[in-house]
Formats: sequence, structure tokens, C-alpha cells
Amino acid sequence: MAKGLTQRQGDILGFIIESIRDDGYPPTIAEIGTNFGINSTNGVNDHLIALEKKGYIERSSKARGIRISTKAAAGLYQEQQAGMVPLLGHVAAGSPILAEENIEDYTPVDKSMAREDIYSLRVHGESMIEAGILDGDVIIVDQARKARRGDIIVALLEGDATAKYYYPQGDMVELRPANAAMESIMASASELDVQGVVVGLQRSY
Repeated sequence: MAKGLTQRQGDILGFIIESIRDDGYPPTIAEIGTNFGINSTNGVNDHLIALEKKGYIERSSKARGIRISTKAAAGLYQEQQAGMVPLLGHVAAGSPILAEENIEDYTPVDKSMAREDIYSLRVHGESMIEAGILDGDVIIVDQARKARRGDIIVALLEGDATAKYYYPQGDMVELRPANAAMESIMASASELDVQGVVVGLQRSY
């Protein structure tokens, strides 16, 4: 059970995490009530309000508007069968890649990979299709791993995150796509902002 939570609050939090992991989206208030035999909407809301006040979830007015908070994603993986790492959306120029404004959701991963220096990123475009990375895939990225020649890395270029093969050449770096129809990008090694090495891939069918 997570620190500072009652047994019921911990059970509900676990149910929310499992729903996101297994279904790809959080449960509704009605689904939480049905699962725990809570007959009133207010009864479920009381538990969700408590979880929100304690920093474990964030809520919006949408039907499935429950998000696991950064606090929960960073700490609860130690108590769950699967961990959670941040899923980044558009990366705001000038901000750290894991800044709160860049995080749009969380991705379930193997517990061994749920560390503070691991994040996930949704792929946009077809520049890496010959490496088996397709538009819409989610890549898992290790910020702590030092990039080696031939690794697939994530780099920030003009404020956007891009995944490419990494080939250093003296004081320059070739960012090579895995798509014969596209050309490499050359960048100064001193100015290239490498944000980690790709270590995994998830795909939804």
C-alpha cells in the first residue's frame, strides 16, 4: 500500500494504475464504484479527492479524466508488478525534456525499467521505419546511457525531439534516418542536445 493512504485508497489507486496499464486509459467513476461495490458517485469521489489531495492523481472534468501524478509514477512502481514512466508530448523549447509541461501521460513498462532517468516518447513520422519504428509507436528512452556509434538516440533539434541513428564524425554528428527516402542531418557535436538512447519500443494494434 502506498505511503499515507488508507487500504481502500491504495486499492483504488492500484485499480486505476492497472486499468491504464491493461486498457490504455483510466476507469470512469462508475467503473471504480462497480469494482469496489461503492453505490454512490459521491462515495467514489471522496476517495478520488483524497488521492488528489495526497498528490497521487490529477483530475480533469472529462469522463476518463484521471491521470497518475508524477509522484505516483516515480514511487509506486516499487509496489506494482509494472512501473510507469512519463510519456512526453510536444517538447517545449528551452525547458528540460522531463519538465511537467512536456508530460502528457504515463507509459507502463517492466519494473526493472521504471527509473527516474527513463521516459517514453511517441514517434511522429516515418524517418525510422526501416528500423521497425513506425509512426505512432512509443519508444522507451534511457537518459543516463551514454550514446555510442550506431545507437538510436533522441535529440532535440530546434525544440523538437527526434529519433535517429547516432554517428559522430569529428566535431560533427550525423543523425541518420532509417528510411532510404530521407537524408541524414548533420549537427555540431558541441551543440547537439542528446536526450538519451532508445532502449525499448511499444506498439498498440
